[in-house]
Amino acid sequence: MTVMNSITKSKNILTVIDIGNSKVSCLIGTSVKNNDVQIRVLGFGQHASLGMINGHVTDMKEIANSIARAVEGAEIMAGFPINNVICNLSGGRPVTKIIRTKLKIENGRVEKSDILKICKFNKPPEINNYEILSSAIIKYYLDNNTYVDNPIGIFTNTLTVEISYSYGQKSVIKNISSAINLCHLSVDKFFISPEASGISTMIQDERKNGAIVIDLGANITSFGVFLNNKIIFSDSIPIGGLHITSDIVRGLGTRSEDAEKIKILHGSTSSNETDEYINIEIPIISDDGEIITQKIPKAMLIAIIKPRVEEIFELVRDRLHQFKPDSNFVNRVVLCGGGANLDNIRELASKYFKSNVRIGRPIGLIDLPEVVQTPTFACLTGLLIKSLEKEKTLSPKRLNMGLFNYFGKVGNWFDKNL
Repeated sequence: MTVMNSITKSKNILTVIDIGNSKVSCLIGTSVKNNDVQIRVLGFGQHASLGMINGHVTDMKEIANSIARAVEGAEIMAGFPINNVICNLSGGRPVTKIIRTKLKIENGRVEKSDILKICKFNKPPEINNYEILSSAIIKYYLDNNTYVDNPIGIFTNTLTVEISYSYGQKSVIKNISSAINLCHLSVDKFFISPEASGISTMIQDERKNGAIVIDLGANITSFGVFLNNKIIFSDSIPIGGLHITSDIVRGLGTRSEDAEKIKILHGSTSSNETDEYINIEIPIISDDGEIITQKIPKAMLIAIIKPRVEEIFELVRDRLHQFKPDSNFVNRVVLCGGGANLDNIRELASKYFKSNVRIGRPIGLIDLPEVVQTPTFACLTGLLIKSLEKEKTLSPKRLNMGLFNYFGKVGNWFDKNL
């Protein structure tokens, strides 16, 4: 048997797709047999995203073609075709909510059956036009509200379980699934974008002790709060990098494609005294409709970019404040997504969130193409990491949407993990 044949028959090969508003990217990967942490990348492909606005499908044929092209590139690099994918969800404002459920412990000692009972009979809240994508136990609490990692075997009269549920809008899920089906592919599962981005860019200590991930995408900025290695809150705002590009178009009178290049090459969120004297050559549209070159001070470009980034941070901060009024709840912010590539954005974020801020890049993968080793691909790489983690515990194919809906085999999981 050839090496390639042995790879294609492996059960741990997964394919993930990040369908964004500016690009569609695809990654094929597998876990390294002699290392439970690292993941080997087998294939990568990307294509411009057409037929998507603000996470919603606007042209089914166009977005299906973009998906097909991205998958084709990854298949060529990997050397074999794929049939199933795992996808992100950013459109329709996906959300994460925490629900507490209390159970009276009859014999005063917590057993495995008590945990199963809570998970089985707990009914998550319904949100109109939304469906549950995933769920996870965050914390266990005893009688006196004492937090414990593993309650089994501990004596208490009541046990309270804190569970997080992530929801996605049904119409967005159906439309994206239909576009993927047009490519003769099936969707195994959806993960919300901030969950994937956080998994990819945060170290375990950050996810356990509390951190915020902010993914500055093209049309959507999504963000999530992690605690105890789980996402406990998520939200999004319909503003992103393309809005900055549009501001440059209006402010300088240049074309969209030129504005995007100017933003990438010279964009920044703060200026200094020398920026007034640093000139940038930009192509602008003249009164006659011709493209001419004009010099502007770099400070002028920054004056256009900075207010929009400040607006994004203000909106994110307001949403986070509604979730947890105490601004000292977490002291770490991780920025990722294409917008995180702007110069000095970390310093500006530090002022707004009054926290330690760093730029997040994909971690925990090997053989990752250099182009993917940037904040722009945090969500894509996180989808692969998260998906392979799920494969090691509870296979999505054996579970329905939700935490423990397949109760016949869940006891095996507890034997191995509790």
